[in-house]
Amino acid sequence: MDLRTKLVFALVAVSLLSMLALGALAHSSASNLLTKKTRRQLDSLAESKKEDLENVISSWRDRVSLIASRTQLRISLSEYNETGNSEHLDTIERILTDARSASQSLLSLSVYDIGGRPVAADGLIPEAESANLMPPRAAGDTIVFQHIYFANAAEPRASFIAALVLNGESIGALRVVLKAQELIDVTRNFIGLGETGETMIVLQDSAGVTQVLHPVRQRANERSGLAQLGGANSPATLAIQGRDTVITEGLIDYRGEVVWAATRHLEDVGWGVVVKFDEDEERAEIAESRRDLAQTGIALSAFAILAGIALGLRFAKPIHDLAAVANRIRLGELDARAKVVREDELGLLARTFNQMAEELERQVTLLHEFEKYFEVSLDMLCIAGTDGYFKRVNPAFERILGWPSEELLTRPFIDFVHPDDVASTVHEIEKLAQGIPTVSFENRYRCADGTYKHLMWNSYPEPDTGLLYAIARDLTELKQAQDQVRAAGESAPSDPG
Repeated sequence: MDLRTKLVFALVAVSLLSMLALGALAHSSASNLLTKKTRRQLDSLAESKKEDLENVISSWRDRVSLIASRTQLRISLSEYNETGNSEHLDTIERILTDARSASQSLLSLSVYDIGGRPVAADGLIPEAESANLMPPRAAGDTIVFQHIYFANAAEPRASFIAALVLNGESIGALRVVLKAQELIDVTRNFIGLGETGETMIVLQDSAGVTQVLHPVRQRANERSGLAQLGGANSPATLAIQGRDTVITEGLIDYRGEVVWAATRHLEDVGWGVVVKFDEDEERAEIAESRRDLAQTGIALSAFAILAGIALGLRFAKPIHDLAAVANRIRLGELDARAKVVREDELGLLARTFNQMAEELERQVTLLHEFEKYFEVSLDMLCIAGTDGYFKRVNPAFERILGWPSEELLTRPFIDFVHPDDVASTVHEIEKLAQGIPTVSFENRYRCADGTYKHLMWNSYPEPDTGLLYAIARDLTELKQAQDQVRAAGESAPSDPG
């Protein structure tokens, strides 16, 4: 795989990984933001529903207070308590009838004496509520919520007890039963709750069982039922206990669905309010966001691949061309040069490469010249070491001494020195090891045929590397000629004159 392909793949891989990382970060951020938004929305809806219910209960209290505040009703009850005259009962019943007819939300009105016994009534009084009714013990115009119940599958009822007080003295009580349809209206307002969200009003019955006060959204044909929202720490239980919170984990509702919920407490009546969403519905927005991100990622990935290819080719081409020129030089085309068409780092690289190529060509030329000189020199040229071995010898060594170059390179060169010249030669090598050049040093080298050659050495040491660069010239014939001249001189007759 060439550099261009690697660079293209690298750029594409980096682009794709960047897209994946960005997509994962965006998805995580979107999920966190949606969860925070949903928590705020749930909390806000729960608070809004609580306010709506408090307004409903407050309006009920106002109606009860308006009836209980009628002066004639309290005077007639006080006089009846004192005299037992039935005329006062007629007055009380007439007041109750007028009050109930004035409001369609009032179902029944009942007046009880100080002992809690029924005195007069207008409308239907359930038998279970008619006996043993004790009025509130608090002083003043106290109004107490009694309870809520269902007379049939469609109409919930709410009952209140109001203390009847005259001149600071408690004289009896007024029981008012109202239609509680406003509660159903609040729970059936699904604005902001989506397709699965709902508001649940919960309370505990006399047995301590948590109940839903009204028909639930997903089972509208059922009157009420258990508030199945996660056990002892369920939102229904928390709401009744007065804990306002938002829960987005571990909740299962009466349908077996995972839900998110927020709670509120109605302190005046002891009810709890639970507003909940299905988690899947809320997560659907995240899933849609994920699909959008995936589609965007695919489009961007395709663009990244094309951009990676284009950039890879653009940036890799000068390097590829430079590699091609380097290969031509490697194959012997020393005059090959890279084109310099850019002024950036790649252009600097091409110029530097050309300078190096020029220097290489010059050095190779010098090397060839040296090799030629080394090979054809009539003198003996060598590179030796202070360790006592030849490192390289030219053909003149084999021609003059008769030893093959392999023999010369594998044996200590002192082995070839005449025994009488060994001491002086060792001394000269010690001087060379100290960096002192050798000039015109003579010794004798043994030839392959057993004869010796007279050699004169000029050597230059390189102490840092321990190498010796030396030239030796064969003086054998010159020595022989000198010996012959000397011998001839000695044998010539002396001049008698």
